[in-house]
Amino acid sequence: MSAISADSLPQDVGDKRLERRIRERTDAVIRASRPLCASHRTVPPCPEIRFNLRGQAAGQVQWRGRGQPLLRYNLAFARRQPEEFLATVVVHEVAHLITFACFGRTRPHGREWRSVMRFLGIARPQRCHDFPLDPQTGRRQRRWSYQCDCRIHQLSTTRHNRVRSGTARYRCRSCGTALRRNTDEVLPER
Repeated sequence: MSAISADSLPQDVGDKRLERRIRERTDAVIRASRPLCASHRTVPPCPEIRFNLRGQAAGQVQWRGRGQPLLRYNLAFARRQPEEFLATVVVHEVAHLITFACFGRTRPHGREWRSVMRFLGIARPQRCHDFPLDPQTGRRQRRWSYQCDCRIHQLSTTRHNRVRSGTARYRCRSCGTALRRNTDEVLPER
């Protein structure tokens, strides 16, 4: 009788094992943060965990009012490099939870988050992952041309829609003027 390798298992069985490993690693990192949380007179959060993240992000934290935070992981990235995912992405996302618990609202990858990452054993915290991207899994948004007084800017569809609905206005970081739609230039979809 031959042994069954992980590669020969059906995808759903392999995914369930990987999901279990990610949950266990998340719990272990949260437990490791208890001394830091205690020094800030708070308790580590207990997030809901889902594996439904798509696109180019490896992980994401969502705050839901005063309720339980939601941790979302991209299983496509975890499948490709499970050990690296467990070692970096899980710690990265849990660090966001711990940073909020200890310091409140801060810059997402600011000084406080970096200090939490170092506490959790990541000597050189990185804002972004460096997993290879599969062009078929990542969706690309169309870019919209906007201009200020000094140059042309490319806004994503998400930001373009915010401008159109009146929920956001964007300014150039160089000259400080408001961005306005440049209807002269049509950009190809990416």
